[in-house]
Amino acid sequence: MSEAQALANIVTWSEDSPGWQRDALRRLATGHSLADHDVDELVAICKGQVAADPVSADNFRDPARIQGQVNLRRVHGVNHVNALAPDQRLAFQPHGLTIIYGDNGSGKSGYSRILKKACRARTPNREDIIPDIYEAVPGIPTATIDYTIGGAEHSYVWRLGTPGDAALTAVSVFDSRCANIHVEETNDLAYTPFPLKLLASLAQLCRSVKDKLAGEISTIKARTPQAISVPTCSPTSEVGRLLAGLAAGTDPATVEALATLNQGELDRLAQITADLAGDPARAARQLAALRTKIDNQVASLDRLFSALAPANAERLRQLATAREAAREAAIAASGALFRDEPLPAIGGDAWRGLWESARTYSEQEAYPGQPFPAIEPGDVCVLCQQELAPEAADRLGRFEAFVRDDSQQRAEATRVAHEDAVTTFRSSGLSGSDARAIVATIRDELRQDAVANDLRRNLVEARWRHRWIARRHANPALVLEAPILAYDRQAIINLAAEVEARSAALIAEAGSPVRAALIAEKAELTDRQWLAGVKDDVLAEIARRGEIAQLEVAQRATTTNRITGKSTEIAQALVTDALRAQFAVEVASFGIANLAVELRQQNSAQGIPRFKVALVRQPRAAVGEVLSEGEHRCVALAAFMAELATAGNQSGIVFDDPVSSLDHMHREAVAKRLIDEASRRQVIVLTHDLAFLFELERAAQEAQPRPQVSMGSVSRGADKAGFCRNEPPFKARRAVEIMGALTRQLANERRHFEQGDEDNWRVTVKSIAGVLRDTWETAVEETVGHVLRRLSYKVSTGGLIKLTVISPADCEAMRDGFGRCSELLHSSARELNRPLPRPEALAAEIDALNRWATDLRQRQDAVRLP
Repeated sequence: MSEAQALANIVTWSEDSPGWQRDALRRLATGHSLADHDVDELVAICKGQVAADPVSADNFRDPARIQGQVNLRRVHGVNHVNALAPDQRLAFQPHGLTIIYGDNGSGKSGYSRILKKACRARTPNREDIIPDIYEAVPGIPTATIDYTIGGAEHSYVWRLGTPGDAALTAVSVFDSRCANIHVEETNDLAYTPFPLKLLASLAQLCRSVKDKLAGEISTIKARTPQAISVPTCSPTSEVGRLLAGLAAGTDPATVEALATLNQGELDRLAQITADLAGDPARAARQLAALRTKIDNQVASLDRLFSALAPANAERLRQLATAREAAREAAIAASGALFRDEPLPAIGGDAWRGLWESARTYSEQEAYPGQPFPAIEPGDVCVLCQQELAPEAADRLGRFEAFVRDDSQQRAEATRVAHEDAVTTFRSSGLSGSDARAIVATIRDELRQDAVANDLRRNLVEARWRHRWIARRHANPALVLEAPILAYDRQAIINLAAEVEARSAALIAEAGSPVRAALIAEKAELTDRQWLAGVKDDVLAEIARRGEIAQLEVAQRATTTNRITGKSTEIAQALVTDALRAQFAVEVASFGIANLAVELRQQNSAQGIPRFKVALVRQPRAAVGEVLSEGEHRCVALAAFMAELATAGNQSGIVFDDPVSSLDHMHREAVAKRLIDEASRRQVIVLTHDLAFLFELERAAQEAQPRPQVSMGSVSRGADKAGFCRNEPPFKARRAVEIMGALTRQLANERRHFEQGDEDNWRVTVKSIAGVLRDTWETAVEETVGHVLRRLSYKVSTGGLIKLTVISPADCEAMRDGFGRCSELLHSSARELNRPLPRPEALAAEIDALNRWATDLRQRQDAVRLP
């Protein structure tokens, strides 16, 4: 299924979708996210307030033209990124292969970090970009990235921490840190075809519209008066049942009828109220409530006066003394143990709180499943986030041993016991308001002034004594006397018994049928009278329930089940099968078909398929633990390339050190695969592996068709890194290229000779002579390169015939030229006073090397096997 067919399929499928979703699909056809006003308009359509404008096939553009091919051109204007020099330009050719070579520390990684942040990488946030640590005032990292879309020039100023340019996400970046992401984790597809993006956006809109509707429902519900949400009427009366079943369909006439009492009903309510003024059942309930209240208050008094017993006071004193003794013992232990530590108070309460917080963070977040403290090699301190030195690891171990020490355990146990006892003691106290309430119950409700006055005096003394013990029990210098305090408990118990007796006498009368009927009739009339006062609120609530019902109907049109099903169906046809097939092709291209790995679809998220690399015969095995490091990297590259194959867009790819840990066989396979890819799109390789650079160069020479290949290099200066040159590093240049550079250097610097600047001319001579001598070695290497090549494992036996043209005269000329260059480099005795060579002499040496290399190359090209 093509993307165009998938879009047509979605249009047909949408004919059975709610109108607002069809309108949303029309708006999403442009490929852009919808603004807030679009969501508000879709909500209005969903509610039926506005007519929908449904999607049609005419709304979709050709998906192949939604965005053209994106290629990188250059990165320049770098500021505050690591130690990168600010005035450099790292350039890439728009088609074919660009190789950027840089030694470790040259600044290559700084440029790759910029691209990983600005473009699409699996792990853009795993590497922080920091400013130059030597800058006086570090600024925010920025850079300018020039790129093309379909050949049209664009420029984007990247700034760390701000939203990126969406177009650059078409450029994919692979590096060693994303290998685990590709192989060991289940990932969303890095590229999502437009039909799947369309359905995913529609599903997101469903949630947005649903949330908007839910917000409107909550707003309407919030307008419900408390008298309606928490009515005071009886739930069993006719009014109570009406309110309990209040809905959009409730007839307002029913409310009007119940809320209207005629004069006869009003007179009847007054009569029943008078008749039931002495309602025994109600009086019994009131007395029962009073008895319960008295029982609760007696329980509070008992807790207070029991807590003041001498034994309790002495126990608090003993616990406080034991705690202080254990604490001093622990402090003494910590003082002896940590006398030489850089900070004081190790083992104190504040320190222990910090230590236990560190333990919780380590065991739950930083190093779950690993004993605390984590002091294995490579672990970092959970407090300072720095890697642990041996001394720091030893200190953490001693800290933990101290915490586990018996004296610490005793100190902790006595502290907990004392604090628990104090908490229990404090909870037994009575506040002033509680004490006054108890006295008021005895005085006002039981009408026992004498008992109330005695209790008030007892409570004053008891509360004072309670506060005194709570505050002073831990002071060993004070005499902690706890005289026995009490209150006339029996008098209050007797009063409670009298209340219970009165309640029992009233209950016998309350059970008569006649009285029960009067009570029920009064409740009905009272509730109707109450309803008359809130009638307008009830009628308004019926209208609100109607609005809510309409919104809930609209909410049912926001479900995503159909969307998820259609997404899965299209993904299966459009992406998943193609992805699995392409992964198999990529695995074979990297020479690891014998591993028997495959790409398996896992669960989907909003209909977007997720995949994982698995072993065919053991799909549940952890692939990352089974594969070698080189196989692991090749499988990751295969998964990465398979994803890109589903895009249908030939935008650029950036590889940051893709062959780290690969042997020569896999390195060759990777080089050939990248060269093959470079024949169709822009491929950028940043590497510090010189052997891989040569492997790429050889693969490009052997490829048909041969892609364009350009080389650049990044180097480090005295203080800054990232100095860019649009030419290969010296150790990767050919002899003819080096000789051309030397000729240009000589032309630029011969002015030193002409102006008599002997010092600078001496520097020029030494520089050209040194490079020229190295170039003789490079020329020799190229001469035998038909059979043996630097950093290569191959021996090309077919090229052996080309070595037959090398004569003793060639060897003698090479040794003479190499020797002359060596003489130019060596200082002569002062007595000889030998003059520096003229520019013509240096030009003659360059020309001699050029003639030697050109003549030999021509003779080797001409020789053939018979």
